Amino acid sequence: MKKAIFSGTRLILCNLLLFVMLVSLPACAVGAGTSDAAAESQTGVHVDVTFDYKRMPTHASNQLAIWVEDQDGEMVKTILVTGFTASRRGYRNREMTLSGWVNSADPEALSDEQIDAVSSATPTAGGLTYSWDLTDQNGNRVPDGVYTIYLEGTLYWESSVLFKAVIDTADIQTGNLPVETVRSEPGNTENEDMIENVQVFVKREEQ
Repeated sequence: MKKAIFSGTRLILCNLLLFVMLVSLPACAVGAGTSDAAAESQTGVHVDVTFDYKRMPTHASNQLAIWVEDQDGEMVKTILVTGFTASRRGYRNREMTLSGWVNSADPEALSDEQIDAVSSATPTAGGLTYSWDLTDQNGNRVPDGVYTIYLEGTLYWESSVLFKAVIDTADIQTGNLPVETVRSEPGNTENEDMIENVQVFVKREEQ
């Protein structure tokens, strides 16, 4: 009799375990499918930031930064930052220089190697294009969500300009994104033509 009771109990436990496995399987499958779909939606997509740049003859100007933040305002990736501000730590002496990027990137928390990895020489004048391939600073694909691309320029001492565009990577539409422009000193015309004709364009490469 005890053997029969034991066998019956074991059968019930096995059936219960099988039930739990069957219930859990669809959830796992849905999660994997969602991840695959998110990756597929971003395949071959990149965001181009294009603009005309003129080098100014004045001091405390010609500083540029392009970066991406997530919807919580957290830094995702620095695409460009000029060397005076970054690798030479110029923000320590000129607190107004690229203050938007400095506040987001927190360069004081970065090592010299990390700063050097994102620093660039001041570009030559002309039409410039920089791209974001929807990856973070470590090269990992970002999860679907809302991201803001920033282009900041220090025009002359405290006078700066900030361009920003928003993209939802869960619903990618190719073409131009609306660009908002913010001037720190709208009445200051010094070097106002340093950055012009800014466009942020979403492309999808053919596979």
